[in-house]
Amino acid sequence: MNNQNEVAAMDIERVKGFFRQDRFVQALGIEIKSADAGTCECTAEIVEQHLNAGNVVQGGMIFTIADFTFAVAANCKHGNVVSLNNNITYVRPPKGKTLIARARETAFTRKTCLYEVEITDDLGTPVAFMTVSGFIKNGSLGL
Repeated sequence: MNNQNEVAAMDIERVKGFFRQDRFVQALGIEIKSADAGTCECTAEIVEQHLNAGNVVQGGMIFTIADFTFAVAANCKHGNVVSLNNNITYVRPPKGKTLIARARETAFTRKTCLYEVEITDDLGTPVAFMTVSGFIKNGSLGL
């Protein structure tokens, strides 16, 4: 392990159990599919409540799945991380029935980390890209 705070091999059920406490994410139907130190994949079936007045997925839904996927990946690696800055670029509306977000760490220091999150749909349509910088706090969330 490169980082003294890095969490050992992830027990996916333990990670899912902890993040079930995120009531907003639960209400949106976002699910953790895989998680490890510095990586994560989450999905959400697109439902009517995710659509805006133009009948496409609301940008806030896309932002939320990306931010949550970052949070899981970063907290699995560093123990207690919060977002400092998020930058998202929306590419096109999803064509499929499921949003898929994949986060991976690209760099970290003693107190900060940088992640890239790619959001696609189940048909492979590029939906959005997010970069996230995080602040690594003292302590652990117990993952």
